[in-house]
Amino acid sequence: MYTHKVTPARRKQLLDGLAAEPDPARKRMVALAVLTDRLREDAMEPTLVGGAAVEFYTAGGYTTKDIDLALTHCPEVDRAFADLGFTKEGRYWYRTDLDLLFEAPAPMALPGETSPRTRVEVEGVEVVVLGIEDLVIDRLRAWVHGQSEEDGRWARRLALLYSDRLDWAYLREKTASVSAEANALADIEKDANP
Repeated sequence: MYTHKVTPARRKQLLDGLAAEPDPARKRMVALAVLTDRLREDAMEPTLVGGAAVEFYTAGGYTTKDIDLALTHCPEVDRAFADLGFTKEGRYWYRTDLDLLFEAPAPMALPGETSPRTRVEVEGVEVVVLGIEDLVIDRLRAWVHGQSEEDGRWARRLALLYSDRLDWAYLREKTASVSAEANALADIEKDANP
């Protein structure tokens, strides 16, 4: 449960400090923490998804330039980003001075994705990341349906990295209705659990 509140002055200090942050992944996570704290004022909690979630789970083994979020499109979100100095263009919010780009490609409630989320503290703020099982499924589906070999490699790599903690029954249940997905998962599971 979230109890810590970062003051607006501390948010500004954290964002301003990102100009000198040499680690791009850390820069993105601190920016996400600041945004998450600001959005909680409006009772919203974004979830890190997509490539940025892969980057988080692989500790930088995968890199991305943007920060993908599951986040409702509404005036409160636009206001929160504006309060933090971001400019909006379509579904993107950016700060060129900090080389930061947020994208909200998914709604806040992710349909069908029910694995437990990962919660991590960044600069005193609890940040939420898509559950590892749902991220594996996301990459697996991009591989199977989008013919993305790159996503297939990352689905396999995530499964190998987290094989001992993945809920394999959940993964099998979520892919069972599509034989191509079930077959791809079976292949990955065989490698992850020899």
